[in-house]
Amino acid sequence: MTAGKDRPALRVVNGSAPEDPVIRRKRFEQAHPEAVILPPSAGRWRAVADGRTLGAWDLCGLMNQLDAIYPPGDAEPGKGQRGDRGTRR
Repeated sequence: MTAGKDRPALRVVNGSAPEDPVIRRKRFEQAHPEAVILPPSAGRWRAVADGRTLGAWDLCGLMNQLDAIYPPGDAEPGKGQRGDRGTRR
C-alpha cells in the first residue's frame, strides 16, 4: 500500500489520532458553562475562563489552553499547569 511513488500510506495506529477539537469543545462547554468560547474573530479563537482571556489561531490550540486550566475530570479551574497564567496569546 503506497500513497505516492516511494512513500507509504499513513494510517492511525492504536487510536493515536488527536481528538476532533469540535467534539472537545462541545464536551468542554457542557462540563464548564462558566467558561465562554467565542467564535473566531480576525482569524483567532478566544475564550474567557477563570478570569483570563485566552486566544489561539485554531480551535485545537484554544482547547489545549483550556485543558491546562480545566484538566479533564477536574471540576475546579486552575488545578492544571500554571505556566501560562495571566498571559494572552
